[in-house]
Amino acid sequence: MGSGDGPEEAELSLLGGFLFSVGGEELLGLSVGSQRLLAFLAISDRVMARSEVAGALWSESSEFHAAANLRSAVSRLKGSARNAVVVSASNLSLDEGVIVDVHRSTALARRLIDRAGESSEADVGGPAVLALSDDLLPGWYDDWAVIAAEDWRQLRVYALEAVAARLTASHRFAEAATAARSAIRAEPLRESARAALIRVHLAEGNESVALGEFQRYRVLLRHELGIEPTARLTQLLAGLERS
Repeated sequence: MGSGDGPEEAELSLLGGFLFSVGGEELLGLSVGSQRLLAFLAISDRVMARSEVAGALWSESSEFHAAANLRSAVSRLKGSARNAVVVSASNLSLDEGVIVDVHRSTALARRLIDRAGESSEADVGGPAVLALSDDLLPGWYDDWAVIAAEDWRQLRVYALEAVAARLTASHRFAEAATAARSAIRAEPLRESARAALIRVHLAEGNESVALGEFQRYRVLLRHELGIEPTARLTQLLAGLERS
């Protein structure tokens, strides 16, 4: 970390819930305000004016009280948590030495989505699916957290579909199905995610399983939205219902 106080790495996990650890040990006792400050700075990933941070974290408070709340949140950071934040008279940022899980997972997702990018075989498989499978700060309802969580959900679903397609092409069907199902859990009504799973079943010759998946999706769409699957999805299974 920037303070140079020791070799232990600080890690901030936001996927699946908030966790701040140093040297692999969870740091307990962080106040809610301090947790929100660390999470917000990590998600923003840039140097921010104190007024901007205070306004975002305490949007319903007056400017005076928001600034006071920010000072309190910073003052309650102790030891390694305090070292994780770079503080100046007018700005705040997360120390560049802090490892943030969503930063790594976002970079992975973008590599997978970018067909002209530098993604490798190491980016595809079980570890990638795990890195893309958790929600960002579940149960946090601040406006900034909800917006960031939705941005992450959209990005990871696209990436999971890309992983499923690559694994299917490589005949790694079990892993491909896991990736597709993770995309479906994130967005149950999303047709492209469902299509990814159906393609896995078709590629491994499980036509009845593919048809069953399609039927369940059709029922879900009718119940939730009163609509039918698109012709594009239906064409994936052309002839199976008559066979």
